[in-house]
Amino acid sequence: MTKRVNSRFGPALALAGASLVLTTSSPAQTTTRQAADQPFADTSIWNTPLGRGAVFQSDTAAETAMIHSDDVGYHSGSYAWIAVGAFGVYRAKESDPLVRWTFERRSATAAWPAGGAMTNGSIDLRTPSSVQFLGGSDGHAVLIDPTGQVAYEAWIGNWDSAHRTIHANYLVRVDLKGSGIASGEGRSEGIRGFGGSLLGGLVRCDELRRGEIPHAVAMVFSTTMLRKSPTMAGQKVWPASMSDGGGKNNYTGLVPMGALIGIRPDVDIASLGLTREGAALARAYQRFGGYVVDASVGSETLAVTETGCDKAATSNLFKDVRKVRDKLVRVLNNSPKTVGGSGKRVASAPPPLDTFR
Repeated sequence: MTKRVNSRFGPALALAGASLVLTTSSPAQTTTRQAADQPFADTSIWNTPLGRGAVFQSDTAAETAMIHSDDVGYHSGSYAWIAVGAFGVYRAKESDPLVRWTFERRSATAAWPAGGAMTNGSIDLRTPSSVQFLGGSDGHAVLIDPTGQVAYEAWIGNWDSAHRTIHANYLVRVDLKGSGIASGEGRSEGIRGFGGSLLGGLVRCDELRRGEIPHAVAMVFSTTMLRKSPTMAGQKVWPASMSDGGGKNNYTGLVPMGALIGIRPDVDIASLGLTREGAALARAYQRFGGYVVDASVGSETLAVTETGCDKAATSNLFKDVRKVRDKLVRVLNNSPKTVGGSGKRVASAPPPLDTFR
């Protein structure tokens, strides 16, 4: 999808906190996880811990300096940020009414029921009345169908009250048991600028309640930070399948779209003076890392949360955002064959996906 670059994350929600000493390794897990709660395959980038052979960039590298700065490009040009309540994730029930969703374009992958038109088409979906389209002009929302196995992601969505329908400029059908990234070069199989799912790396409210983020994190970087190149290929690295505008954009920085960024394993998270939620975010970066998945104007977003999360918890993320940011370094040997870097994993993987529901 050709997305425009905009400042989807405007003025801050700043809110309050507490602290807790936490360990640096995950306990063994014996249960399974549900795709609707923590999506994507066990082998997905989002659920693969970093490798002990991960090669971290030098602390003196120019990219690292960009990551650690609030002012790339201009004053507050890369202001450290948490995108609180960026969009809603709605779980439909069989009792919800069927609502017609019309779209200008839809994704070509993740088989659509009964096929249908690729452009100017429609699909009828069980839809809660609570669905809202957030993120300013982006109009994002994610609807999980009653089976809990498939999601529909909308870009520039809105309710048409006169016709009792929903319209989206772009609608993507996502297999929640899939990879969460595009299956090939130049493909857009999600709403994010890098070509993947909005659900990839999203911090869920239940995770903040538990004080544990058991997956990689979505990062959104300012256009002043993202790598300048005359070609799309030069602007990105795997797992990104594309960049904004198919490479025709205003990126002016050094960090490629799709970059994996983490915290070195020798950093003592417990010594950083973090709140409970800040420590959870730091541990996620140390165990799984974060992927640069989209562009913004004037902010460097270290976490994106769904709507409805506890205000004190999200306030704590804001409180600690710079402490976490200042420990982040790019991982240089992330690839399809060495996801998260090579070697034995630094932490336990999440529970296996329950594929029977």
